[in-house]
Amino acid sequence: MIKLSTSHFWVIAIAIFSSCGSYQKLLKSNDLDYKFDEAVKFFDDEEYIKAFPIFNELLLLYRGTDKAEDVYYYYSKIEFEKGNYLSAAFHLNNFSTTYKENPKAEECAYLAVYCHYLLSPKYSLDQSSTYKALEEAEIFLDQYAESSYATSCMSLKEELEYKLERKNFENAKLYFTTENYKSAIHAFNIALQEKHNSSFREEILFLQLKSFYLLAENSVERKKEKRIKDTIIAFNQFKNAYPKSEWMQESKRIFKQVKLLRK
Repeated sequence: MIKLSTSHFWVIAIAIFSSCGSYQKLLKSNDLDYKFDEAVKFFDDEEYIKAFPIFNELLLLYRGTDKAEDVYYYYSKIEFEKGNYLSAAFHLNNFSTTYKENPKAEECAYLAVYCHYLLSPKYSLDQSSTYKALEEAEIFLDQYAESSYATSCMSLKEELEYKLERKNFENAKLYFTTENYKSAIHAFNIALQEKHNSSFREEILFLQLKSFYLLAENSVERKKEKRIKDTIIAFNQFKNAYPKSEWMQESKRIFKQVKLLRK
């Protein structure tokens, strides 16, 4: 264990108390321009906890002045840097719509989208925040089609869409796993209707084929022929769409077996 000499201890203590005292003096100062400049220094040094109370105070004191925009920009950015994404999304978006001509409006509009993206939970949870993030991303891309942030925003949009695709797929797959094949077929159809070129399309078509077959295999006589035909249609759809699929061998086996059900 390192032991500090008495002199070293007092040097450190004085430095700490001096620093705290200087900050308290800054907070109590009536010189608004001085406060603003010091708060910007804190921001640049990533000392957001120190900068925030000052900008929070200056928001009111600079209201209606030329400096109001700058104060609000820093205030909004600090909310983002502190991880207060819901508050940051509101203020960043508000800045971009209130001060449309400000050079930082575009940046703030993008960061608002990014906040909503960060608020989107994993696919298994409620996706209300994901839909909100997608909506905000589309608005940004409409307003700033030529933006330097457009590519990044499009990537966020694609990730959010994939999350929704996966949720729909996993929900449908759960019906299949629990042997509720009729509901699985219906849910898979809905998933494809919502996104025809879904990332999970290949597996969806294969699991639909299996669902049709398992329904036919366990069907009463009066429903069997129709379900056999549905299985054959599903096989042809899968084969034509994915002739080199890793599930092609199993799909061919299902095709042979379903035809035997007619005997």
